[in-house]
Amino acid sequence: MSFSTFSLQQDGEVLRLTFSAPPINLMTAKMVEELFQVAGRLQVDPSVKIVVIDSADPDFFIAHFDIGDIVAIAEDPSMASKTPDLNAFQSLTLTWQMLPQVTIGKVNGRVRGGGLEFLLCLNMRFASSESLFCFPEASGGFVPAGGGATRSALALGPARALELLLTSRDFSGVEAERYGLINRALPQGELDGYVEDLVRRVAKRSHAVIAMNREVVRRAFEPFVEPLFAGLAAENDGLRTGMESAEMQAGMAALMRDGQVREFELDLPGSIDALLPFAK
Repeated sequence: MSFSTFSLQQDGEVLRLTFSAPPINLMTAKMVEELFQVAGRLQVDPSVKIVVIDSADPDFFIAHFDIGDIVAIAEDPSMASKTPDLNAFQSLTLTWQMLPQVTIGKVNGRVRGGGLEFLLCLNMRFASSESLFCFPEASGGFVPAGGGATRSALALGPARALELLLTSRDFSGVEAERYGLINRALPQGELDGYVEDLVRRVAKRSHAVIAMNREVVRRAFEPFVEPLFAGLAAENDGLRTGMESAEMQAGMAALMRDGQVREFELDLPGSIDALLPFAK
């Protein structure tokens, strides 16, 4: 299988997925489609135990969701989820969350918006200390609606989740570890070695051992299934309300006009503050 937004390389029982969608690795409808295709393969592929996800761009893991495609996915019936109250991106993150493989995100650079939402659905998350994490949606007049707001609340607790969501600032890898957003932040020179040692150790476990440990975790968190879906429905309500507001419409129009280029995205919170008066 070949894809236009990332590359795949299988090394024994380890599948490596590397995002490569120049110029800034935007999450697009095409990337969502291709990630669904990979997930479909993984659901029935016993040859893969571990999936490691990283980026070919040293500055961007995933910049965020493409502004134009947010509207397209929200308005195009063919992109709708088959499950009531879920959108297509939420369905994608749920699909990846439930894969039988161990999924590991390795971040070196910026991961914001939809990229962070996808990262949060993975089993484990590691990053360089200098990496940057951000949900910029509030500064544009809406809410992360791919599962990010809900998973942040479940992982960080209400106080830290609201800080992450409402400030729309960049959090460093060190802060992300401290808040529980990722497993661990390491110096850039140590990140690859740590993750590779982790992969080597996990790869020694049989499929049965991986499955029994995952089942314990699944059952322990089963009481959170109903709150998870309630949160996802609330994200969709927030997105629909935002899309009808003058604030979000003005923000998205301005970002479509001046944003989504490399220089703008390197300091996205600062760029949005300068562009949108209501974001400050």
